[in-house]
Amino acid sequence: MQLFAIIAKQDDGISDAEKAFIFNFLKQQLNQETVNEYFSLFEEYLNSGKEKKKKLTSVRDSVKTLGIAKKINKTLTQRQKVIVLIRLFEFINTEKRISSQRLAIINTVAEVFNIPVLEINSIRQFVLTDNESDIQNNENILLIASENKKNAKYYIYAEIEQPVYCLRIPSVETYFLRYNGLEEFYLNGLPVHPGIIFLFANGSSLKLTRGQPIFYSDVVAQFLEEKNPQKIIYEVRDVTYKFPLGGIGLHPINFSEKQGKLVGIMGASGSGKTTLLNVLSGNYHPTQGQVLINGIDFHKEKEKALKGIIGLVPQDDLLIEELTVFQNLYFNAKLCFKEKNDTEIRNLVDKQLEDLNLSEIKHLKVGTPFNKFISGGQRKRLNIALELIREPAILFLDEPTSGLSSRDSENVMILLRQLSLRGKLVFVVIHQPSSDIYKMFDNILIMDEGGYMVYYGNPIEAVVHFKTADKQINNRVGECPICGNVNPELLFNIIDAKIVDEYGNYTKERKIQPQEWAAYFNSNKKQFKYKKPKEKIKKTLNLPSWFTQLKIFFLRDFLSKLSNKQYMILNLVEAPLLAFILSVTIYYIADPETSHYVFRENENIPIYIFMSIIVSLFLGMTISADEIFKDRKILLREKFLNLSWSGYLVS
Repeated sequence: MQLFAIIAKQDDGISDAEKAFIFNFLKQQLNQETVNEYFSLFEEYLNSGKEKKKKLTSVRDSVKTLGIAKKINKTLTQRQKVIVLIRLFEFINTEKRISSQRLAIINTVAEVFNIPVLEINSIRQFVLTDNESDIQNNENILLIASENKKNAKYYIYAEIEQPVYCLRIPSVETYFLRYNGLEEFYLNGLPVHPGIIFLFANGSSLKLTRGQPIFYSDVVAQFLEEKNPQKIIYEVRDVTYKFPLGGIGLHPINFSEKQGKLVGIMGASGSGKTTLLNVLSGNYHPTQGQVLINGIDFHKEKEKALKGIIGLVPQDDLLIEELTVFQNLYFNAKLCFKEKNDTEIRNLVDKQLEDLNLSEIKHLKVGTPFNKFISGGQRKRLNIALELIREPAILFLDEPTSGLSSRDSENVMILLRQLSLRGKLVFVVIHQPSSDIYKMFDNILIMDEGGYMVYYGNPIEAVVHFKTADKQINNRVGECPICGNVNPELLFNIIDAKIVDEYGNYTKERKIQPQEWAAYFNSNKKQFKYKKPKEKIKKTLNLPSWFTQLKIFFLRDFLSKLSNKQYMILNLVEAPLLAFILSVTIYYIADPETSHYVFRENENIPIYIFMSIIVSLFLGMTISADEIFKDRKILLREKFLNLSWSGYLVS
């Protein structure tokens, strides 16, 4: 409010339109009572120290601007500061009262906010300039129009009369929309007013008068197209799955996705989320249908070109509990990168740990969930790090946020979001996400009981889809118009709604059955296909030789056993103790009258040797078998690395 007031005091003071802008700005952020309080505060700042005439920005105002901006620096994130700067530019653009004094104050604020000069210029051009040629030539601005007259660098086709402009702020990866036409557009179900700058946040959709909506993921994909040389088209065609005992796990699933997307898989318990993830990742073979990656049938032609491009993070921890955080990641990296020496591997591991905020605990033993040395959130991040270090092109995660606090859950999802922005395709099974997490997804896949896919598409549009099917009054609104939150639980309340009997009590019978929801979605879904890329997917693995893998497996197992004191004590004592018990049992004196024991006269010696061999074999096999069963989850993850099974067994 102080910044708005300082700018408003310049030149000829504030106009009625600018007052209306401030009031509307507050209405978007606060409730009515607080709006009046802050507007009164604004007027108080506006009237304080007023001078009759002002030609230049006063020294007092300049000093005050610096002080306010420095205070804001300590409280707001960089993304929030960018939004503040845009609102300041928007304020002076209300009636085009763009004077040098007002610009000087805003430039001072931008400088203190540490916003890059190029981004400041892009914001100024985006908000203040009406010349379409200048706007379209900006490399941080995307054009949405019926034709690309000026050959804008970034362009999306849409059947509209006047163009829509989208600004990208690269330093905080935030997007804004501006539209000056008169057509009726809706952003997340709310009307888009001409001349107003709208934040185009995660999960947003712009619904046009004609044609397909423009989604947040569409805009991001345009800007990141050049940064993602690895082209991936992942297609699921009529995939069904039957369990070995005959039950149907999945009814026909169809969708197509490309690189750079974060896809959420949601559904009630028993709806087939994990089954679907296992089919998509290759753990289960579909009963019918195909899973194609760049046109290659993933389940039938794995050896052709798909080694190492898929990563899987199951719900259970896949960590070697006796090793430290660093050692878990170090040995995993050693098995993936033959070409890197030990120093390079260590540097790579240290960087990955730093990126995931695990550096401080790198030398702590992982421990078990019951005997913890690191927290649950740190265990989850370490599990993800094991896959991220080799950066697979496609990553699957089964409930990576389960059991975590809301803050840890958000940190994990931000990490996955950043991974998708680097050009990876990420599938996440998630249960009861918060509004912020839900809106991070580019697309959401919703499963219903019996393995039916009842929705696939934009997260905000999912709310509109089910509210429309349920014939609700405000079915065009996808998120709360005041706070911008989305309630994912609303989706399942609609999907699983029960019939009410004549006494007003809920029955156990559903209003709409799963197959009906699936049929409704299939009849309304928008068909589109991605063009198959010509280039092959680059392999991210360079595996060491069989002998090197054997050495790495052996060293990893040796260190894990060495740190497990209980294991070492039991196995060092067990063999001598068994030998002693066996020798006492077959103690034999040939002549009882002498009570003198002579070893060579003991007739049980051959039996002792035979039994010792049997016990030794049994002891060795039980210990080895126990280790293999214990490692089965880790082996499930390492299956995607195509490591040597024989090398592991020998170690």
